[in-house]
Amino acid sequence: MTTTTTTTAEKPIQVTLYDSNTIKQTLDDSIVKYVTSTLSYSQNQRLNYTKVLFGLVGCILAAIAQFYPIPFPKNKPVLILCVALYIVISLILYYINIFIQKDYILQASKGDEEIKVATVLQKYDPNYQVKIENAKNPSINVPFTKSIDLYFDTKGTFLESTFHNDLSVQFKKFSKLIVKDK
Repeated sequence: MTTTTTTTAEKPIQVTLYDSNTIKQTLDDSIVKYVTSTLSYSQNQRLNYTKVLFGLVGCILAAIAQFYPIPFPKNKPVLILCVALYIVISLILYYINIFIQKDYILQASKGDEEIKVATVLQKYDPNYQVKIENAKNPSINVPFTKSIDLYFDTKGTFLESTFHNDLSVQFKKFSKLIVKDK
């Protein structure tokens, strides 16, 4: 009796062409995968966990407002307080998204080196912009722009190895800048 082993290759990622949100998400996920798996950086989730914590507090406030045991006319101060705190939490989350997180999809570190990766894909624009920067010194960065046509075939299959090859070139440039700065 012989046994055969089969390796399960990753199924190619298929996207709907002209769906810029799905295309951007696919490219962003691939960058995170490349940086964490291939380059062995560990992802820093502190900011994401902070946002989740604020969201949880907002949900708790909504539950308190909804299920507070005293009937409506008498619980107005509680409702006003819950709504006011909910607005403050929403503003804090908005501030974090717009002014702190910006277009960054990844914050990662390896040893004492910390990096941030920002991406932009404008609607109806085929150019995908990536910026790799040093978290401690943002002036050390490598921006590059490539057309998404290079990374998806005509049927919408993601050509991940081609994308990773381009990322490899950019990260080598970035590493040279880091070494030059030290």
